[in-house]
Amino acid sequence: MKIQVEYVAQFKDAAGLASEPVALPDGAGLLDLLRTVAGMHPERLAGLLLDEAGTPRPSALVFVGDEQAEWDEAPPLRDGVTVTLMAPLAGG
Repeated sequence: MKIQVEYVAQFKDAAGLASEPVALPDGAGLLDLLRTVAGMHPERLAGLLLDEAGTPRPSALVFVGDEQAEWDEAPPLRDGVTVTLMAPLAGG
């Protein structure tokens, strides 16, 4: 299946692009997507998404379609869905 991944804020800078399609096997979940994306951008993006043990960093925000998702309670991915990855925005 193909997932459209959009990068926002710090993740966009680290990936070097705003969005890209990612091919995953049918039945893949959000963690599979995250690890695939980290492998596609190992120099800068991987460290922002995954810790040393390969688990998602709690600071990474993810949206599946228009809904914010938790890594451990993510809805199943389906062909053609857009997943948005972003770092929390801070200001002051």
